Amino acid sequence: MKLGVSEWKRIFPKEKKRIFRKGDIMVVEGGLARELLVILSGKARVEKRIRGRDSLVLARLGTGEILGELSILTGRRRSASVVAEGLVTALIVPVGKVKSLLGSGGGLRGKFQRQLMESLARRLVRLLEQLPMYQGVWREPRTAAGVRSALEKMYAGWAV
Repeated sequence: MKLGVSEWKRIFPKEKKRIFRKGDIMVVEGGLARELLVILSGKARVEKRIRGRDSLVLARLGTGEILGELSILTGRRRSASVVAEGLVTALIVPVGKVKSLLGSGGGLRGKFQRQLMESLARRLVRLLEQLPMYQGVWREPRTAAGVRSALEKMYAGWAV
């Protein structure tokens, strides 16, 4: 269940908002995770370059959704780019603030929660990296359009 805008503002009352215009790059593939973005309004698309081809749309995100959580949890570079599809207002949360809230419950429970999230994030990233091979996309590409279509279907719903 995703949180609403008012809930995000209660969790991060002091964080700044940033406005992105249509076509603005909100997150750059390969970049370092310095912040988590929460979409307060508007829509964005997640794009990934696979083996030098044109970018593929992996997902479309809207109000209440977050960007950049996998990079924060795994410590790896951004796995995809995110582009504003129109006017987007996003809450910008520094990585330090996000990490301070992860597993912030006391003692072993907090450590367990954080380790569980990090483990799931690492597994998800490894799976995303392997999906084209598992699906056989690279073994027998018939046309560029066919490969593009297969990958878009395969990654539908996955985010950064």
